[in-house]
Amino acid sequence: MHRTVSLGVAFICLLTLSGTCIAARATRCFFKGTTSKLSQKEKQQIFKKLGFQLSKDKKFIVEDTCGADVSPSIEIVDLNGDGVEEVFVNWGNTCTSGMAGQSITLFVKDRSGQFIENLGFPGSYEKLATRNKGFPDLLIGGPGFCHGVWQWSGAKYEYKCSREEEPGGCARKGVEKICK
Repeated sequence: MHRTVSLGVAFICLLTLSGTCIAARATRCFFKGTTSKLSQKEKQQIFKKLGFQLSKDKKFIVEDTCGADVSPSIEIVDLNGDGVEEVFVNWGNTCTSGMAGQSITLFVKDRSGQFIENLGFPGSYEKLATRNKGFPDLLIGGPGFCHGVWQWSGAKYEYKCSREEEPGGCARKGVEKICK
């Protein structure tokens, strides 16, 4: 009986260690080519929040919806100049992100030091000259002629208004706030 319990505990420990090794390998693959002050634990936190996995052949990052390569690219920035890194992740394909072909997720640390997920939808970003509470407003572009502007609230990015790429570009049902 004692030997059976010991083998069972050893097996569980081996599975846990194996899962940790796979997660570490996936995180290294995910952050490959980036330079950052982020700890391995912080990198794993971001990777886990996105719900991505390493492909079976261990060459690509995939997600569950389509099981296809999401070709993530990571940009480490300091949006508000406070010395704390924020992380933009561009990822996706037409299956996950429609005609935009990619989605954007931004991770910003909260007061407790945990990364909070912002945005997380199809599009690409552009930093604007306008700022709120130290952070730049972000224009999230994609297909079409009407693009959302997102503003920092002090805790997260929130929709502010829509910017027309050309006159009448936002003339559709549901777009009420046009940026001036």
